[in-house]
Amino acid sequence: MAESEHVEGEGSSDSIQQFARDLGRLRLQADNPTLARLQAETGISRTVLSEAFNGAKLPTARTVDGIVRACGEDPGPWLDRRDALAAIGARRDTIDVEVASPSRPATAGMSRRAAVLLATGTFLAGVAGSAITTTLIVTNALAAGPGAPQISVATGEDPALTACVEDARVATGDTRADNSLLEIVWSDKCQAGWGRITRYDGLGQGNTVTIAIYPETAPNGPDRQEATEHNVQGAYTTLVVRPSPDTLLCAEGSFTVDGKRIDLGDPLCI
Repeated sequence: MAESEHVEGEGSSDSIQQFARDLGRLRLQADNPTLARLQAETGISRTVLSEAFNGAKLPTARTVDGIVRACGEDPGPWLDRRDALAAIGARRDTIDVEVASPSRPATAGMSRRAAVLLATGTFLAGVAGSAITTTLIVTNALAAGPGAPQISVATGEDPALTACVEDARVATGDTRADNSLLEIVWSDKCQAGWGRITRYDGLGQGNTVTIAIYPETAPNGPDRQEATEHNVQGAYTTLVVRPSPDTLLCAEGSFTVDGKRIDLGDPLCI
């Protein structure tokens, strides 16, 4: 597909469904490779690839990059278009959360508590950071200085209910098993962080997501914060206030598929 055809759907009339249709046309022009072939070439599961083509949700940047490259095209314009759609979706999600009442869930397929935090904008860095690479994603969000917290919070508080979300950024993240994303979100003002896991397999229903964060010096100590959510695609922990400037915070996670636990491997630390 020519670049001009790529971007035909851009602008106010663009949508996830149109984006998916255009990906489908690109696939057809590349001799319609099977999902199995695309999985072998991209390392992306067939479930995730299928979701990208059916328009059920906006695919991650990594998925878009893999599909477009496998079909022999430049992923740049496609990633720009995908990011524009993501930005529109994030703005709409924020509005939905602001007007949501306790009786109306803000985001389908996710606990309302998690939806509030994801809509604050802290999720954007994690999604955008997953573009192109499947390995470690690191930003300069964590301040090196030992300065005192500007906002007083306590370990165990829900970050969505504190001012920590105002400057929260993804300090580090890593793509793990089955295209899942393990992250630590950090607030300089609070000198505190929380763990987050997002699964992109579309298999949240009937399964669980578990995420934990703790000081490296005491993995099972009293400051360890752990959360398990049911029937969701993502979950996050409550806050851990960094005990000292030299103490690392580490996150680990897992999720289930048909009752089988999938461990996400070594802890991620900042």
